[in-house]
Amino acid sequence: MASIEVAKKESTPPPWMRRFFTLWAGQAFSLLGSALVQWALMFWVAVTTASPLDLAIAGAMGLLPQVFLSPFAGAYVDRHDRKKVMLFADLLTALGTLILMLLFVAQAIALWHIFIVMFFRSAMQAFHWPAMQASTALMVPKDHLARITGLNQSVMGLTSIMGPALGAFLYVALPMYLVLGMDVVTAAMAITALLV
Repeated sequence: MASIEVAKKESTPPPWMRRFFTLWAGQAFSLLGSALVQWALMFWVAVTTASPLDLAIAGAMGLLPQVFLSPFAGAYVDRHDRKKVMLFADLLTALGTLILMLLFVAQAIALWHIFIVMFFRSAMQAFHWPAMQASTALMVPKDHLARITGLNQSVMGLTSIMGPALGAFLYVALPMYLVLGMDVVTAAMAITALLV
């Protein structure tokens, strides 16, 4: 009987692992959803406008906020509740995407809508990723931290590779509002994981 209890204890993951991987799974899906939607929006701009200038502006809107806000975002995250930062970043990103989705459904979309939402999403990402990294350091024991940090970096690498491919596939296969819906769904998964 004692050997069965010992075996159960050994097979049960430690509490930090359950907490961390619940959070990690939600955030990994959210990152993938955000990456594929960002690329799908880029493809939409490229195909719809056929303008290199518009495509360059869209790229800048999706990148510059992270470049300029990251130094301040890191300091902000260090002083505030990381869970709330991730929660609000996911929630506001989903809200921006939902507004864009409704504009596509209503066929009232304009290029400037895309630019504003891409800028806003990028700004939220500037706060989200430092909060995720800081949470990892707080949730994971030091002897596992190097492996888990490597896992985080692998997720970022995979989303960088899979985002363009999935974004292109979904852009061709689905109406744009359904592609945007993917980001809302993955953000909801991340928010649920944070609340759990």
